[in-house]
Amino acid sequence: MDIIAIQWVCIPNREREIKMKKKIMIGLLTAVACMTMGSTSFAAIATTPNNNSAESVHATPFATKYVKIQQILPKSQYPTLGDIPTTLNYAENDLYGVLQLLSMDRQTGYTWTVTYGGYISN
Repeated sequence: MDIIAIQWVCIPNREREIKMKKKIMIGLLTAVACMTMGSTSFAAIATTPNNNSAESVHATPFATKYVKIQQILPKSQYPTLGDIPTTLNYAENDLYGVLQLLSMDRQTGYTWTVTYGGYISN
C-alpha cells in the first residue's frame, strides 16, 4: 500500500488580510470617484415671466481647501513601502476629498511617517 502525502498550500492570514484591504480600498476609491463625478451641479439662471419685477439669484460659492496631514503607520500592518496606501479619503466638516501620498519616511524600526496632501471641497 502506497502512502500519498498531500501538502496544503495556504496563503498566510497576513497576506490574505493585506489583499482584502487593498480590494476594499480600491472599492472605496471607485465609489468616491463615482460620487464626485455624479455630484457636479450646474447653476441655473432664474428667469421671470414678468419683466417689471427684479429677482436675484443667490449662489453658494464652491468651497475648497488645501490639506496636508502627516500620519504614523505601524510597520506591522504595512511591512514594505509598496503596502502603504497612495491615497487617503479625508473629510473635514462639510468638505471632503481624496489626498495623494506626498512623502514617506522611516521614523523608527516599527513605524512609517507618511504625508498626504491635496484639495478637499464641498
